[in-house]
Amino acid sequence: MNYQQLSNFLKSRSTFNHASSEDVIKHFQGKYKTVPYKNEQMFVFNNQRPFGHSSHLIQLHKRKMSKIPYHTYHFIVVTYVYEGQITMLIEGKTITLTKGDLIILDKFVPHSVQPTSKNDLGINIILDNKFFEDTVIKTSEDSSLPSFMIELMSHQYKHNHFLLFSTDKLPIVRNSIQNILCEDLDKSTFSNTIIDNYIMIIFMVLIRLKPIETNFINSDPQTQKIISEVNNYVNKYYQEGELNKLCQQINYSPSHISRVIHQNTGKTFKELINIRRMEKAKLLLQDKSLTVHEVAEKVGIYNMTNFYKRFKLFTGKMPKEYRDKLK
Repeated sequence: MNYQQLSNFLKSRSTFNHASSEDVIKHFQGKYKTVPYKNEQMFVFNNQRPFGHSSHLIQLHKRKMSKIPYHTYHFIVVTYVYEGQITMLIEGKTITLTKGDLIILDKFVPHSVQPTSKNDLGINIILDNKFFEDTVIKTSEDSSLPSFMIELMSHQYKHNHFLLFSTDKLPIVRNSIQNILCEDLDKSTFSNTIIDNYIMIIFMVLIRLKPIETNFINSDPQTQKIISEVNNYVNKYYQEGELNKLCQQINYSPSHISRVIHQNTGKTFKELINIRRMEKAKLLLQDKSLTVHEVAEKVGIYNMTNFYKRFKLFTGKMPKEYRDKLK
């Protein structure tokens, strides 16, 4: 699909919503549980999303869309305003996004979306939790995004933040969105990989920007740097996972690093290593050519009883049971 074909599609009736607010509510009620929130019911979207073999979902927030009630995702959601405007209520605060604005909603952020007109069109990019697993972004003390990215990439952090950016004067972002849509609407070989790379281009561009609105508060630069180094070490050296080696690399005492880790993540260093090992083990178990014993060794655990115990605590299933569920 080329840009002209994309333009024709985005102007077509396919981009218009035909469901009423009542239809939306009924659909949600049939699929998701609710919890009380700000004097109304909030839908908690489950973590069952049809990612298939990709790590993203691309959806249109359509023209003439009915109101979407308060809800939360188990996933990171990026919303880009392609045309017109979109108004959201985020944790009770009204935020209006206009053409070219892009908002990153971390996991579990309560938000609702007001009705859109025929002139309003948004693009939602939903990211699977594995999207950032092999991504390393270094901290920059001039930008709030890298710290936020550390949170996005990590399974151990509390997730409840958003960042809003204005990208209307950055053609690279709009072109990336257009390319993502072209690949998604006309799937061919390597489309998923190409889309992943365009998504990363968008994030890299955002690192250069200051958000125009956020509820994310940066820690001090020194703490940012330590947490970034810890995150990089855990991703790269989880098989060995030795706190003393990390401390030698970044020239801080183990007691200081342990304190910073716990204050910023609520976890110990060993818990962070175990989380990374178990996430990697889940991925390796998808390779049926590897035995469970080989998977354990590849993540740095050589006692099989220990591996079985950790994996069961982390996933609720034994490794073979988890692998069988993947079929």
